[in-house]
Amino acid sequence: MKLTITARTALAAVLLVGAGAGVAGWQAEHASRNADAGTEALAAAQQRVPLLLSYDAATLGDDLDRAVEMTTGGFRSEFSAMVADTVRPQAEKRGVSTSAEVTGAGIVSASADTVVVLCLIDQTTTGRSGRPARAISRVEVELVRVDDTWKIAGLKPV
Repeated sequence: MKLTITARTALAAVLLVGAGAGVAGWQAEHASRNADAGTEALAAAQQRVPLLLSYDAATLGDDLDRAVEMTTGGFRSEFSAMVADTVRPQAEKRGVSTSAEVTGAGIVSASADTVVVLCLIDQTTTGRSGRPARAISRVEVELVRVDDTWKIAGLKPV
């Protein structure tokens, strides 16, 4: 069966349109997965960052252990060392309690398994004197999907 030039051109056009639709469909699915990941990780950051940065002198060990469990990768090693070397000894010595709240957050970048969220944090620290010290900061929080949960893989002041 011989195809005329017009028929070949039409067939090529149909194939190109089909390929283009396939690529567009893949891109839409990819964008949707990234948007879903961003939404999930944003909610996780708003819930986990206060738990990571808050502890009570009365429940210090449990609070800091819980905080370490929410981290992953190289950040987990760094955070664990900081907790063991600085936070725990100073909090025990001074009877320090810290409460952190995320007062604003937004997605900086998102892929299916890694999301960066910018958080505005309001943190209040009290010691034995009872006088609170308040600090407001901005941090970029890197979250990565580990199995079916989002863990903190980085925390960078900005």
